[in-house]
Amino acid sequence: MEREFKYQIGDTVQAVRVDQEGELFLVRVGERTFHIAARLSAPGRLDLEVEGRRLRAYAVAAEGKQHVAVDGQTWTLQRADERRRRRSDGGASSGTLTAAMPGRVLDVLVVEGNAVTKGDTLVLLEAMKMELRVTAPADGHVVKVNCQAGQVVERGQVLVEIATD
Repeated sequence: MEREFKYQIGDTVQAVRVDQEGELFLVRVGERTFHIAARLSAPGRLDLEVEGRRLRAYAVAAEGKQHVAVDGQTWTLQRADERRRRRSDGGASSGTLTAAMPGRVLDVLVVEGNAVTKGDTLVLLEAMKMELRVTAPADGHVVKVNCQAGQVVERGQVLVEIATD
């Protein structure tokens, strides 16, 4: 039975369709289709085989969001809320970037006042033997940096505060 999920990443809503074929999952994301074998190897950890490539994924649910780390990249997913998508802010806003899971800060790549572009890496974390990138969700500037290299941080701890246009 195929199931469809709609997730929001920043301002983008993406439909994900999942269908199980025996022990494999057929996952469709937009126009791309993946055949995935998945095994839960520990709470929050999945061993995956995607198109013949072995990967380890970590997933943590917190505050209605799903934080996923795969191959050094992290994503924060949240179920798409159509009402929230249609709402228009019209002005500048600010936001906080938090640690998706407990870890150690490897490097802080910005200082207060820096201009940032959507996708820029702001902080590098090490968690569960993986390097995780905390990236800017939108263009803007850094208002405050709340961490430093070598610091141990907890899941949900605010790392960087940004103001976006």
